[in-house]
Amino acid sequence: MADHIIDPVGPVLQSGEVARAVADAVVIDNEGRRVDIRDRGSYVRIEVEGGECVLRRSTIAEQLGRAFKMSELELNMPSFVGRIETGTEVFRFYHTFEQTPAAGHEEALS
Repeated sequence: MADHIIDPVGPVLQSGEVARAVADAVVIDNEGRRVDIRDRGSYVRIEVEGGECVLRRSTIAEQLGRAFKMSELELNMPSFVGRIETGTEVFRFYHTFEQTPAAGHEEALS
């Protein structure tokens, strides 16, 4: 049995093209963090270790191969693990409020 992710956060998405693109984008946008992607048929659970998951609109659009608005993510995300900060360019899932984001994710709080 695989080890469980420590301090997991991240989106739960309806299965489909957006879920596949977000899964790929999470791996890219959270380089160096362990990512667990579980396809449950009707939904996909994405968990990132370490209490923070950053997701950029530009990365999702690149993975989809088309324009993408973060409001589209909201329509496909019935749930998530942790807390969430939303914006037009970046979503950040986290466990506790931080005054400064993790290194490399400075734009997450702007």
